[in-house]
Amino acid sequence: MFEGKEAGAMNSSSLTGQVGAVVVLYQPDLALLERLIACVVDQVYRVYVIDNTPDASPADYGQLLESQNIVYLSLEGNRGIATAHNRGIALAKTDGLTHVLLMDQDSELEPRTVERLLASESRLLASGIKVAAVGPVFVDEKTGDAAPAIERTAFGSKKHKIDLAGNEPVKSTYIIASGSLIRIDVLDEIGGMRDDLFIDWVDIEWGERASQADFYCYLIPHVKMKHSIGDEFVSILGRRITLHSDFRNYFIVRNAAFLALWSDLSLVTRFQMLRKLPYYITCYSWYSSRRAYAFRLLLSAVKDGVVKNMGKGRFS
Repeated sequence: MFEGKEAGAMNSSSLTGQVGAVVVLYQPDLALLERLIACVVDQVYRVYVIDNTPDASPADYGQLLESQNIVYLSLEGNRGIATAHNRGIALAKTDGLTHVLLMDQDSELEPRTVERLLASESRLLASGIKVAAVGPVFVDEKTGDAAPAIERTAFGSKKHKIDLAGNEPVKSTYIIASGSLIRIDVLDEIGGMRDDLFIDWVDIEWGERASQADFYCYLIPHVKMKHSIGDEFVSILGRRITLHSDFRNYFIVRNAAFLALWSDLSLVTRFQMLRKLPYYITCYSWYSSRRAYAFRLLLSAVKDGVVKNMGKGRFS
């Protein structure tokens, strides 16, 4: 489909002036934040820093946020990743921008990432493809593993390994939010992120919702992004399980229960979420430092999903 990595990129440099990066903070590591700001600030028109850290202010970050094209907004408490994304998207719309680039506080972009993503998106659109989002291939700094593409089938999801030497965009039902480039008009048609999910399943739900409208996400193999993950992981029967805090696990389980029962996603997706609940509860409880507490918390997470106790739920 595409000849060479940079084919058709003649207008991408000018288009970067219409992109706003939405960077979400929550008690960030300042060294990682400095790395992120340095790599993104010259690739976009404006950087919207949306801070979920309670009682935070720009002074907490010294000179890191003093560039003229950085806009800082404190949410005056942890409102969740979805709300932070939506607030940043709203600011980009107010400024008349055409795209948003969603970024986590501990990610790192390669030079010209935005330009190359725009070029790939332009070629996909020119081919008549309905593009929800394009994004780099996510590479875990700890393991060197590249995130796979996800294909939704009649029997559930199927993972496809990415050839990092490839030139062809790889279709994926959803992609990781950080590094994803999304057009504002697509967000207008599909809608923004679900605020009530707070955290976890936010990007997956959006990608699944987009696919129902025949919009699809694409990973660009020759564009890679490093990401530092603080959580540990274990291997069970050859499958890697990421270990989160009990706080995070609550939202993973609650949101899966809620989406399985009450969302408008496909029946296949909803059934897959539902059948994973016993697995999540068992694994997350077993590897918690407080097994009994974690087990009770995750059972309450299922209950909260069933009765639609959303937002921050039991942590309000």
